[in-house]
Amino acid sequence: MGMVDVLWQRLEELFAAQKKQGKVTAIVGTKVDVDVDGSVMTLPRYAHYTPTVGDVVDIDASRRGAWIVLGTPA
Repeated sequence: MGMVDVLWQRLEELFAAQKKQGKVTAIVGTKVDVDVDGSVMTLPRYAHYTPTVGDVVDIDASRRGAWIVLGTPA
């Protein structure tokens, strides 16, 4: 594998780490409890998204400590 291939592979891994998926387990006011890989986290959501328990959601995880629920995938 060439150096360019290694760099592209690493970039793809980094971009993939910035996106997560989880399942809504509860709605807590304006926040959402989401099970991500077996850990439940309370995360903020965008105002345009009205969550429902059981929704599979996309999460922007690009900023450490500032994850946000984007909504359900189409």
